[in-house]
Order: sequence, then C-alpha cells, then structure tokens
Amino acid sequence: MIIRTMAALSASVVCLAGAASAATVVNSSFEDVSGLAGGGLNRGSFGVYDTIPGWTKGSGSGIELQDNGTLTTHDAQDGNWYVELDSDDNSSMYQDITFAVAGIYRLSFYYAPRTTTPTDNGIDYSLGGLISGSIDGVFPAGWQEVATNFSVNAGDVLRLTFAATGINNSLGGFVDNVTIAPVPLPASALLLGGAMAGIGFAGRRRRNRA
Repeated sequence: MIIRTMAALSASVVCLAGAASAATVVNSSFEDVSGLAGGGLNRGSFGVYDTIPGWTKGSGSGIELQDNGTLTTHDAQDGNWYVELDSDDNSSMYQDITFAVAGIYRLSFYYAPRTTTPTDNGIDYSLGGLISGSIDGVFPAGWQEVATNFSVNAGDVLRLTFAATGINNSLGGFVDNVTIAPVPLPASALLLGGAMAGIGFAGRRRRNRA
C-alpha cells in the first residue's frame, strides 16, 4: 500500500513537471493586430482601441498600440508592437487566464518608462487576488523584466490586469512580452520522482514472483 502510494505520488510529480502550455496569455507581445482599424495605427503613428486580440479595455480611453516606428526613443522588447496605457488618460486592460493544470507558475512581463518625470510612468499589475504590484521609473531606463511566482488550482480562471497610474498627460509606461508559464521542478524533485517510481516497480515484481 505504501509503495503504491509512493509510486502514484512520483507519477504526479513527473506529470506536473512535464505540463506544457497549461495556461496561455493570448497576444502576449501584442503582435496580433488583425481586424483592427488602421492595422493597429488608427491615429496615424499609433493606435487606440477598446479591444485588441486577447485584451479588453477596463477603464480610461483605451489600449494604445505603438510599433517600432512610433518613437525614435523606443522599440518593442519583443517583436514590433508594445502597449502604452496612458493614451488620452490613464487606462487599464485585462484578459482572463484559465489554468488547466494545478501547480506553480511564473508571471513575467517587460516594462519601460517613457518620460523623465518621476511618478509619471507607473504601471499597476494584478492577477486575480494572488498577485498585485506596481512598477515605475524614468527615461532613459530601458526595458526591464518584472516577474513573480504563484500557485493555482486546476480550473482556476484569474483576471490579469495592467493599469497606468502616472499623470494624465497621454505619456506613460510601456508594457510588452507578457507570459505565464509553469515553473520547472528542480532536478532533485525529478530524481525523487524517478526513485519512487522505481521502488514501486520493484515492489510489484517481488509480489508477482511470490
């Protein structure tokens, strides 16, 4: 009985370790601009929308898209597009993330400030009631990664939100390359899982011989 339980546990460990794409951020780097008026640039050199693929405006004037040709001071951290959330005023955006597999995950995104004014480039971020935080900075600081780990249950649906918190002056912080991925188990845990599976197999062979 103990051997069977340990073997089952080891199988669960291996299963969780191999879980891939158990949660997906849609349009994580804002590269999908399909169906948007102006092809993502409905205001000439940039675009402002209530919805873009994967993301919905939560408050304010809208989600502002910029590409690598919008500013001479910034390019996207990943690809060609990124988001600013102080379009005409401070705005927010969100999408709901479904977690198919329980476990420990890592939220990661990249942030960059636009202006040289302190407290003008703030971004708040949250994931359901599990994560909340703020990031701020001043130009010429470049892209920096913001990341944190969290644990969820299978079937959880959590709202991922980003919101501008700086001055309402149409200039604010940038967001790009938003990902959520399972945290790999350390090698020691995988070795333990393999050892437990081996013990279970050996126990079954002994019982069969008897």
